[in-house]
This record gives sequence, structure tokens and C-alpha cells, in this order.
Amino acid sequence: MKAKVERVSPGGAASFICRRRTDPRFGFYWHVHPEIELTLIVRSRGRRFVGDSIEPYEEGDLVLLGPNLPHTWDSDARRKGPHEAVFCQFSESFLGPDFLRAPEMAAARRLLVRAAQGLRFTGRTQKAVARRMDGMERLQGLARLAALLEVLHALAGSREVRPLSSPEFAPSPRPADADRIDRVCRFLNERCTGRIRLAEAAAAAHLSVPAFSRFFRRRTGRTLVAYLNELRTGLACRELIETDRSISDIAFDSGFNNLSNFNRKFLELKGMNPREFRRQFQSAGP
Repeated sequence: MKAKVERVSPGGAASFICRRRTDPRFGFYWHVHPEIELTLIVRSRGRRFVGDSIEPYEEGDLVLLGPNLPHTWDSDARRKGPHEAVFCQFSESFLGPDFLRAPEMAAARRLLVRAAQGLRFTGRTQKAVARRMDGMERLQGLARLAALLEVLHALAGSREVRPLSSPEFAPSPRPADADRIDRVCRFLNERCTGRIRLAEAAAAAHLSVPAFSRFFRRRTGRTLVAYLNELRTGLACRELIETDRSISDIAFDSGFNNLSNFNRKFLELKGMNPREFRRQFQSAGP
């Protein structure tokens, strides 16, 4: 199932969108758009699909999504009453091409890079941002812009956050201040379906093997093997979502050398087997 491209337009009187959505239910609509999106679930519960992440959601769910990351919310039809959410959508250059390059925006810039995989916020961060977003859609002009910047400031400083999707679904893993990790991630993305030696990855970063291992873990929070497993699993997830190819063909084409290893890693990373993962998208889709 290919993600539909959604056209987003804030209109001439605003530089970004902030709206409250109220519907009888949130139907499955697998889509992408080039804008960053921040969504707060006010009243609803169901399943949230972000890249290759499938998780239950409920009231208070707060998620930040980077550009071109496929996503949807599929609400539980058994829940009585309307389903409600507040969301903001804005481009990376909504305040000008150089805005995020300002020194004061360094933390927000790093936040938006991390949002390429989707981020879920919890705890005190979620509560503080939910309070700030309440009624934000009714603000106008500078007050509304200031509210959005306050929210981004709170999210950028939070440790109550975790990524949702695997690196495969991040359209471009490009930390703005790290050409080296960008080069390494591009190298891994291009070759992840084949065999990659640690020494080859280190050479792409122009580092020794020990220095590369320390650098890569510090930048990504993962070992090279763990990162490749996530990347390959994400690639398989995309095929499971968008095609009807056999699971065994998908496993081998994604870089796994045997089906049992693929099934084991998939279950470990996604909490379900590949067949069940495909079934969840098929049962939720139109």
C-alpha cells in the first residue's frame, strides 16, 4: 500500500497550520507530506502507524513527525463519542531558509533531525506541551507563532522521548552538524542488503575500527550490527506494507541470510512476526 501524498497549505495569513480536528472516528489514511507535524490526541484511542511502527495510542498521545514520514491514526470504532486531536504542520523553512541555522535554534535543529524517525513524548513534557497546545489553534499572529516556538523549546530539551520508526523509514538521516555520520549513514543505506564489514564502514568515515565503533555508538546509540538489523527490518517492513511479495523473498532481499534469523530479529524489534505485521496494515487499510 503506497502512502498518498497530502497537500498542506496554511493559507496566505499564516506561515504554519494549527488546527483542531474532531471526527466521528479517525479512519486509516496512510499518507506523507513534506511538512513536519506535531499531533496531540485530545480524545481518542486506537492504533498509531508511523513508518514501520504500529502501537496503540490513547488520550494524551503526543508525537512529532519529520518530513515525508508515512503515518496515520486508526481509531477504535468501539469508543463512544467524537475523536479529537490538535495538530501543527510547518515546513523546515516556514520562517525563512536561514531561520533554523541561527545559533539560538541549535537545539530545535537537532530535535527536527531526530524527528525523521518520529518521536513520542511522555511524562512532564507531554503534560506541559498539552497545556500549551490547548487553545493554540485559536491564537492569531505573533501569539500563535510564540506558542509554537515555546512548544519546540520544550520538546528540544526533553529526555522523555523515544523514536518510533526504524532508520529505513527516515527519509534522510542527516544530522545538520555531522557530515561524517551523514556519509556513514548514506553508505549503510546504499549497501544494507549486502554484507558490510566493520572495516568498510570505518573506512567510509575515515576512522580506525575502534574509533569508528565509539563514534557510531555515540552518534546513533547503537552498534553497527544493531543499526543494520533495524535498517534491514525497516526495509522488509516497507515491502510487507507496500507489496504482496512472499515473506521469504522479502527477507533475503532485505539482507538477511536466512529466514529464521529474519523472523527472530523481526519479532525482537517489532514485537510481532512478519505475517502479523502485514495483517495489521491490511486489516486497517481501506
